Amino acid sequence: MERSLRDLRRFNTVYGGRGVFRRLLRRMAPHGPLSILDVAAGTADNLESLSGFRVAVDFKIDHMLYMREGSQVRRVVGNALRLPFRSNAFEVVTSAHFFHHLTPEQNFAMMQETLRVTRRGVIINDTRRHYVPLLFVRLLGLLRLVGRITRNDAPASVLRGYTTDEVRAFAVNVPATRTEVVRAWPFRFGLLLWK
Repeated sequence: MERSLRDLRRFNTVYGGRGVFRRLLRRMAPHGPLSILDVAAGTADNLESLSGFRVAVDFKIDHMLYMREGSQVRRVVGNALRLPFRSNAFEVVTSAHFFHHLTPEQNFAMMQETLRVTRRGVIINDTRRHYVPLLFVRLLGLLRLVGRITRNDAPASVLRGYTTDEVRAFAVNVPATRTEVVRAWPFRFGLLLWK
């Protein structure tokens, strides 16, 4: 499990995940949010370098315990479809590399729930389903640059991913005042939902 979490942190730092996270965050809150919730946060590494009140929620306690020593990020074990927070509790809610784990119905429920707990909006980003990221993660696996779990999970994640057109179709019925779907390099998408 620790090797898999290290791989995930490396995908965020080296392979562009954190850069996409920050660019989308600046798009929604150019001033930097005073409070932020990251849903399905894994090890909470996307929040570490931000300021303000930061909360990470994940349903696996092992993820929340990993590398928590010295972290200023508050960590909560919880379900993304039933967040344990009051309405309008956070200025911005984010979720990175989690959308592909859910069915369209679950994603709709998650988007409604994240809109409930935000005051400004929600930012969701994930890998786009495309052959280039699929070949890339398979190459990493063949070269043994990632752990056993990641060798199996990363290609499956890309194959379960969504295209930007599919994401736009999901967002149509979400009760947001405005939605925006953007392509983000490298082979990711951003879904922004304004409350």
